[in-house]
Amino acid sequence: MLHRLSSDRAQFKTLAFKPGLNIILASRHEGSDSSAKRRSRNGAGKSSVLDIVHFLLGGQTEGALKSSVVKDWNFTLELDVGPERLAVTRRASDATQVAIAGSSILQSRITNSLWCKHLGEAWFGWTGKKGAGGTSYRQLISFFARRKRDGGLEDPIRTFRSQTSASSETTLAELFGLDTELVRQLHYSKAAIKKLKTAQRALADLDKAAAPGTKQADLEAQLEAQIAAVKLGRDRLNTRIESFNVLPAFRELETELVILNQRFRDLSDDDILDAESIDVNIRSLESESLSELPDLTRLFAEAEIIFPDLVGGRYAEVRRFHEQLVANRKSHLQTEISSARRRIDEREPLREAVEERRRDITKALRASGPADQLLQLRDELSDREGELRQLKGRLEDARKLEVSIEQTEADLDDAIRALRQDRRERSAIVELASTTFSQISESLYEQPGSLAISATDDGLRFLPSTPFDQSAGVMSMEIFCFDLTIALLAQRRGIGPGFLLHDSHLFEPVDGRQFAKSLQIAAQISAETEIQYIALLNSDELDRAQRESGADFSDFVLETELSDLPGGGLFGARFD
Repeated sequence: MLHRLSSDRAQFKTLAFKPGLNIILASRHEGSDSSAKRRSRNGAGKSSVLDIVHFLLGGQTEGALKSSVVKDWNFTLELDVGPERLAVTRRASDATQVAIAGSSILQSRITNSLWCKHLGEAWFGWTGKKGAGGTSYRQLISFFARRKRDGGLEDPIRTFRSQTSASSETTLAELFGLDTELVRQLHYSKAAIKKLKTAQRALADLDKAAAPGTKQADLEAQLEAQIAAVKLGRDRLNTRIESFNVLPAFRELETELVILNQRFRDLSDDDILDAESIDVNIRSLESESLSELPDLTRLFAEAEIIFPDLVGGRYAEVRRFHEQLVANRKSHLQTEISSARRRIDEREPLREAVEERRRDITKALRASGPADQLLQLRDELSDREGELRQLKGRLEDARKLEVSIEQTEADLDDAIRALRQDRRERSAIVELASTTFSQISESLYEQPGSLAISATDDGLRFLPSTPFDQSAGVMSMEIFCFDLTIALLAQRRGIGPGFLLHDSHLFEPVDGRQFAKSLQIAAQISAETEIQYIALLNSDELDRAQRESGADFSDFVLETELSDLPGGGLFGARFD
């Protein structure tokens, strides 16, 4: 139960709560124009009451508490925690610490985390978050003080907009007295399967080169097929490389072949030169034979008539000299011809040796292939080996993922069976919850709604339904009935904070008669069960409810009222 909400600043409107129904009223004064009307709804501080209560129960700074105007204000909430009435004080500028008064257990100043832990233990028997997906004290308390800003008025089973089914169902299982651990395990397994399958898809997406046909198979089969294909290619490359006649001095052979080719060309050139020399010399030799003294006989015959003794002697000498000269010339030509032929003959075996060596080297090179090709083959082999290692790694990961998925799916099946079994074994709790919800909704609609709690493959489903499901007002009343059901079940189990807060946003879409009826039900249940119900309302809405129903709620309105007058808001000042 909450007793008092105050601050160390005099302008703050202290709220003194009492048992049963409490109505915190924000009044709008007569004569206010439309803008004043809007201000009264948005700035009197009703939502700030919720924000401060959450803040003092371990929540974060929200709404007006983020304003620099109030960051150093100390807010104090007096409340029952277990058998003790405590006063907790906290300020936004030092939100990690809280001051505690009246406790025989807690020190006068503790951390906010320790304060949350203490409240969780005292109100819910909560001893800490149990594994991934486990509920928390803040999630539990949020069902007793919903906020529109968080999305808490959009769905009965969620108190904030982004709340997952796992968080919601685990928290509700805790509040309804069902096995929280089974719900957590079920959702944990579902989340694990989702992550594993995401990883499996990511692994499959790596395989851009997979043949279209193989993509129809599961990942493991795809990878096995690819590995077989890559292995075949690798083995063929290995065979080609192993059969490749590798010559260590391959480059030297290529160089030698170049030298031999040049040597062969030089020998051929020399042969050609010598052959030309032979040809020239032979023609010269023939020329020497044809030019043998053709006119000397006639010349000396004519000269002998005049000088018979002298000419006859000299002609004989000249003829001998000429014959000797021709003979020498012929001998020289013969020698040259012979030398050239000898050189040609001498080159022949050398040319044959060069040609034989050239043939051997060419044959060897042709049999071995170029070195660049061998290197290319080895590069291709290295690529294939790398691809094979990657595929094998993926296959190993895929198999591990598959095993993990199979195991997790088995765990999920076990969790679903266990949850259904637990649901059957705790049918009395489920029946009590359904009955409580039906009774409250029947009080509103004169016919009962229903609350089904179903253990399905998707989780533990809480399905509240009131007789008329088509309007926004009915959604608000579903939340009203659902929250009261939670508060009643918790109170019967000896847990819960002992209060329930609803602000005016919950009742805005509800017609005046049902609005009034809901307040009457809250007042009745509060009186019967000592569950404190606190409603934060606008004065015109309360007037509408009273006018349409004929009910009078003035006895439940707190003495301190909030208003749209200057200084009339919760903080004594406006921040909008």
